[in-house]
Order: sequence, then C-alpha cells, then structure tokens
Amino acid sequence: MLSKVEKRDFENYLREARSWETDRVQELLKSRKTAWTVASGAALVALVAVFAVAALSPLKTVEPYVIRVDNATGIVDVAKPMGDGKSNYDEAMNKYFTQWYVRYREGYSKELAADYYGNVGLMSGGTEQQKYYEFFTPANPQSPLNIYGDAAKLKVQIKSVSFLKSNIALVRYTKELERGTDKALVSHWAATLVFKYSGAPMTEKDRSVNPLGFQVTEYRTDPDAVPVEAGAPVSKP
Repeated sequence: MLSKVEKRDFENYLREARSWETDRVQELLKSRKTAWTVASGAALVALVAVFAVAALSPLKTVEPYVIRVDNATGIVDVAKPMGDGKSNYDEAMNKYFTQWYVRYREGYSKELAADYYGNVGLMSGGTEQQKYYEFFTPANPQSPLNIYGDAAKLKVQIKSVSFLKSNIALVRYTKELERGTDKALVSHWAATLVFKYSGAPMTEKDRSVNPLGFQVTEYRTDPDAVPVEAGAPVSKP
C-alpha cells in the first residue's frame, strides 16, 4: 500500500505528465495551423502572379526587323517594319507622293543627282528600280549623267495630278532644260504611275524621305498633247 505522501506525489506526477502531453498537443496543433496559414498565403501569392502574367500577355509583341549591310562601306543599319500597314491613303497624300516621285525621276542636276537616284530607288518597286538603274547608269549613253553632265539642269514643274483609279495616277508636268546661258527649253509630258504602300522594313533615314512606304510598281511617261518645242529633251523610263 502507498502511503499518503507517496500517493500524493504520484497524483502530482500524473497531473504534470498529462499537462506536458496537453502542451505538446497544443503546440503541435498550433504549428500545423501556422504551416497551413503560410502554405495558403504562398498559394494565394502564386495565384495572383499567374493572373498578373496572364493580364500582361496581350501587351507582349514580337517586332521583326532586318539588319542590312552596305556592301561598299560595311555600314550596318537596322530596318524596322512600317507601323500601320495601310494599303492606300487619301487623295491629298497620294498626290503628294506621286508629284515628288515624278520630280525625282525626271528632274536632274549634278549636285542633286545622287539624292534623286536614291529617292527614286526608295520609292520604286523591284521592277522599276531595275529599269531606272539601267537608264541612269553611266554605262548607258542616254543616261542624264552623260547627256547633261555638270552644267545642264532639268527642272520639273507639276501641272496637274488626277487619278484613273485609286492606285493609278496621271501626272502632267513640264521639263525646263537650262544649259549655260542658252534659252531654257520647255517640254510637256504626262506620266502614268501605278503605286501602292508597302509595309517593308525601312531604316530611320529612309523614313525621313518615304515615311509611309510609297512604292511605284509601274511607270511610263510620254509627250503630252501640248506641242513639244524643238530641241526639247526626250524622257526615258
């Protein structure tokens, strides 16, 4: 038999043991609750991140570009595509580009020949680029470089621009040939242009001349109905 003292000590031991087990269980439950809270918070953050990325997806774009290398100089530039890709513009804009195209293609001065040549190439489709190159090259006896040389100038004045279709323009103009102190010779011409607006990649320098990608795909010029003065120059393609 346990004495009263021993019995009391034993009961105190049991109470302490039960209290210790209770504390351990409570700590375990508290730890599990904290773990679930942390896990739930992490899951919520991940879910918000997923929705944030999904919301940003429409803003992400892929912009192609072309790197061009000048074979003569080795200069490298980046050509970027046009922004809006329109196939045509209003009549005022079409008139603007068709007039300047005729000025560049039919006008001439030694000082501006290189600029005019580059601008015609920039504003022409592949076929017309090749035709103009074959006409303008010094290897062609009829090239303006050979006929007019350093002293003569051809000034172009636009008389009118009309449209046979939305992409076909008829440009009437005069060419005034100045050579030294001789009297200027004036001839009358009519050019027909088929054109489009291209979204082809273009450098910033090219955009300063042709910001909308205007391109002439077919070009022809003929003497106008107005009689041509004797000695007036004959235009070539």
